[in-house]
Amino acid sequence: MRSINVYKIGGSVLQETRDYEKIAAILLRGNKMKICVVVSAMKGKTTELIDAFLTVCPKPDFWEFERFAGMGEVMSAQMFAAAFNALGAKSIAILPWMKEWPLFISLKIPRVLSREKINEKRDFKVMRKSTGIIAKYIMPLYASHRVIVFPGFIARDVSGRIVTLGRGGSDISALLFSELLRARELVLIKETGGVLDLDPRLHGQATKISSLDVEELGLLASSGSQVLHPVSLKHQDTLPRIKVTALDDNIHRRSGTEIVFKKKVVVQRSPLVYAVLTFIGNRIPETPGLLKKISSVLAAENISIYSITVSENLIALYIDQRYCKIAYTVLSPLVKREQRLKLLNLKKGIGKILVRSLKFINEPGIIKKIVTPIAKQGINIWEVLTAHTDVMVFVEHQDIEQTFAILQQVFKSPKSSP
Repeated sequence: MRSINVYKIGGSVLQETRDYEKIAAILLRGNKMKICVVVSAMKGKTTELIDAFLTVCPKPDFWEFERFAGMGEVMSAQMFAAAFNALGAKSIAILPWMKEWPLFISLKIPRVLSREKINEKRDFKVMRKSTGIIAKYIMPLYASHRVIVFPGFIARDVSGRIVTLGRGGSDISALLFSELLRARELVLIKETGGVLDLDPRLHGQATKISSLDVEELGLLASSGSQVLHPVSLKHQDTLPRIKVTALDDNIHRRSGTEIVFKKKVVVQRSPLVYAVLTFIGNRIPETPGLLKKISSVLAAENISIYSITVSENLIALYIDQRYCKIAYTVLSPLVKREQRLKLLNLKKGIGKILVRSLKFINEPGIIKKIVTPIAKQGINIWEVLTAHTDVMVFVEHQDIEQTFAILQQVFKSPKSSP
């Protein structure tokens, strides 16, 4: 069903009680769609609740603490339902203890909530019964109700106990409800009106980005941005798009930042043959400016660095093999000039395969899933590098085609190359 829009209302736009009616009016204006609202607690409320509980009981029972911490979202859901009803749009708030509550999860490791407002990562799976409850209770409710409101941040576990999705979990809730309802679109309402190219708290000339592909959003979210909780993206399956927009009269238009989802897993082999230049030394991270010196030398020769690894005793640079001799020649003097560098080594004939997916965010065991079938075929892996949604596998170039075929089979990916 694609006749429902899901709106995620964050605490940043809920600063006072009058905001509930104001937001409800904006969502109804000119909107003929059925509406699902997933709501956070008012700004600062969850931290206030956590601090209050821990002051009274510094070592709380996990389940009592979880139930209490989500009360801010419950209050918000009830207030939004009241606001919609006051405006003549029949609405209902579905709360965790009601038979209609649909979001059930199996939580692997219970951990006490953080006092800080951060994106916590909890490992859980959505239970199958959630889909059944949506079909049995929630969809029939839309026959008689214009708006259904869910408190974000909250779920129930296999025993029916109230549990949270961790700090920042309302984003996860919004995407999960969008998936369960097979929504047409998830709209994230933000003060910024979209995704910005710079952090406005750190730079005064930030501008809005009109569109963002989902891989870029995944990198943005998993690198610490508060635009969207990174764990939410790994639960995307049927949702076609997300819009990040402002709370104004343009909310139903194509303003803001559009994110459209594409294929789930990309397996891509690079057409280049790489050479690896490895500096070996000691206390390398404690040498200010070393990377700048290396990159400046290569830039002067118009040589690009395609990947880089830094550890306590080495720096490995991946470059186009065609320029490896020039690169080695111009970098060699650094071994003599830099006290903490001892030698420079050159390795030729390396190939790279990129495996990319939002599902890799906070996904235990993904490296094992990638490297095990390669190792079983007797292929030596030169290096594996990870960066948020990306896993880069480097092998001898003579093994690149076989490795590519193995990973295509692992992820059932259509043939893909640049």
